[in-house]
Amino acid sequence: MNRRARLQGTGSRTLDSVRSRTTTPSPTGPVRTCVGCRARDLRSELLRLVLPTSGDRSAVVVDVRGTLPGRGAWIHPVPACLDLAERRRAVGRALRADGPVSLTRVRDHLEGQDR
Repeated sequence: MNRRARLQGTGSRTLDSVRSRTTTPSPTGPVRTCVGCRARDLRSELLRLVLPTSGDRSAVVVDVRGTLPGRGAWIHPVPACLDLAERRRAVGRALRADGPVSLTRVRDHLEGQDR
């Protein structure tokens, strides 16, 4: 590439950088990471899991409205991601729980969605 092409910004290097920026669509809205599969997705596509502040502190609940207080963990609403998160113990780590957490309410919620 000669000096004139570098100054004008018309070289192959410039085209590659522009092409990579225009081909990836930008999501509209907040993006979160699923604790099961570790894929990033829109917040509206994921379920928020929360440890309740009162009652059974080891049972994780699904925050459908996204308004419960406390730290949240995000997961895709499919059993496969829940299985991965449970096997890796990722939900307890993401919620910074003191001990093991119970995901039975989350599993019940996902099974109820399938019906």
